[in-house]
Amino acid sequence: MEESRTVGEVFGAIDIGTGSVLCLAVEKTAMGLGRELLNESIITGLGAGTASDPAVRQESMERTVAAVASYVEKLRELGAARVSIVGTSALRKAPNRGQFAAAVKRQTGLEVEVISGEEEARLTFWGATYGVLLFTGRVVVMDVGGGSTELVLGSVGSREASKPAQPELAVSVPIGALVLTDRFITCYPTDCAETEQLRAAIRDELRGTEVKKLVERAKSSPLNPLLVAVGGSATTLVAMEHNVVPYAPERVQGVRVTQDVILKHLDKLGKMSLAQRHQIPSLPRGRAPVIDAGLLILHELLALFGASTMMVSDRGLRYGVIVRDSLRPA
Repeated sequence: MEESRTVGEVFGAIDIGTGSVLCLAVEKTAMGLGRELLNESIITGLGAGTASDPAVRQESMERTVAAVASYVEKLRELGAARVSIVGTSALRKAPNRGQFAAAVKRQTGLEVEVISGEEEARLTFWGATYGVLLFTGRVVVMDVGGGSTELVLGSVGSREASKPAQPELAVSVPIGALVLTDRFITCYPTDCAETEQLRAAIRDELRGTEVKKLVERAKSSPLNPLLVAVGGSATTLVAMEHNVVPYAPERVQGVRVTQDVILKHLDKLGKMSLAQRHQIPSLPRGRAPVIDAGLLILHELLALFGASTMMVSDRGLRYGVIVRDSLRPA
């Protein structure tokens, strides 16, 4: 890669997830990527109902296309030199993804890049580790999304801005907060039997050969790797624990969370109706029904790696896309 972009250019990325649409704008500086000009997200539920039928529903499609178009307009107002739109799990699986992409193209003039699970994992690793001074050494980035969970193992050291760390091993697992909730959760307060069925489904998926290989590789080092969690479940957990209202990325970035904290919030939320959950200022309304599944995935991942704590990062796929774009030749 050659760092040939101009200082002062603005790069924009839109991440179309199974549950949320996330938008980021970052300005390039002489030292690499600098200040964030825009960092927003909205829950649109693109993948709602796709656990039983992978086709995206019309109402979910319309909500999500409208959100993407609104973000593209904001990025253009900021003077973004390049805007990349990437789609993940829900669009990978959707037989009508072409219809969705055509609708986005009509409204914005831009293409939707539907990336593979492996590419999503690589870019998420870049997003979580590029230019971050909070840690060095062996790292496992865990991205719990709405439709899938990406696990990425790599090493982070002292690097020049133009050389993001390369992951060693990446796995995409078909478990996510939205799709698991659609499959198992029917009522709030949640039913204990349903929650245990959901937990069992997570454990079944995490027993896969590729996941085992990554865990064994991670544990083979003399020092256990740092677990870094990205995605809405992890950042919302920090927001709830520390009352981050309104949400502020800088108050979430780098915060460490223990298994006990995850269990505390699972227990508290499990006793609450949706109406009661909606009264929690730090819990976005659209995430209230699916947060249990996301926290259960995080809890099972910590157990899988034999860890009691994880670090949470607000930087994920969208930041990784901007890293990629900013380092491409003009």
